Amino acid sequence: MPPLIYGHAAPRVPSPSSAHPLQILQGIGASPGCCEGEVKVLRTLQLVPGLGSHIILVVPYTDSGWAPLLARAGGLIAEVGGRLSHGAIVAREYGIPAVMDIPHATQVLRDGQRVRIDGQLGTVEILA
Repeated sequence: MPPLIYGHAAPRVPSPSSAHPLQILQGIGASPGCCEGEVKVLRTLQLVPGLGSHIILVVPYTDSGWAPLLARAGGLIAEVGGRLSHGAIVAREYGIPAVMDIPHATQVLRDGQRVRIDGQLGTVEILA
């Protein structure tokens, strides 16, 4: 008999990448799960074509206007916020990993850069 799950299924943990991190940024783990993908830095709320589970959004903050973008993203990195911030709550609702409180993330990370985030530990590993 298959297991009975109430609520959302446990987040998938991707197999470890062979890439070694160039740098590890520490923040607050706000939504559990791991995700590896390409960074898309958004300093303001704007329409992003081609957003999908391979894209990790990097934002200064979130509010209710960001929810439609978060629904299509693979993960979230925010410069400010904590476990009870809007972005963290929405990320948990959508089942995507989120790391909050990474100072200057929108300046440190660049579009297209490859990162791995761990929403449980609150780490962002810069891979390339």
